[in-house]
Amino acid sequence: MRIERITQIDPVLECIPFEQEIRNKGRDNTRISKMLLFLKDALFNPLFGFWIAYEEDKIIGYTIAMLSLIPSMERLILWRIYAKRKDVQKEFRDVLGEWAKDNNVKIAVTTAMTESAAKAYERIDGWNRVSINLERRI
Repeated sequence: MRIERITQIDPVLECIPFEQEIRNKGRDNTRISKMLLFLKDALFNPLFGFWIAYEEDKIIGYTIAMLSLIPSMERLILWRIYAKRKDVQKEFRDVLGEWAKDNNVKIAVTTAMTESAAKAYERIDGWNRVSINLERRI
């Protein structure tokens, strides 16, 4: 297995079937076209990262994250880890941990869209619930 940090949009396009699967399961409702427009520009930002795991030449997972370096709010913000195998998930966590450490970031945050997703993060990956996010339309 090899993991590569992606800086061009072409390899990201190969992840669209996985994103469609996520949407089919009701885990995200963002339009893929909007996500791709965002990623096209974000890939050039050194505080944004998109990594793909390959086995031979087949994609077996990917992760998306960004860093906040705002003083006293330094965070690794995890957007997505998509990998069905636990060893691939662990490798992504290691890559993200090293990236965060290289930038003096010691805290990771993520957002769970549903209660069941929050419980899964807590059970599977050792996340601790520290806040509840609220939203309203403006």
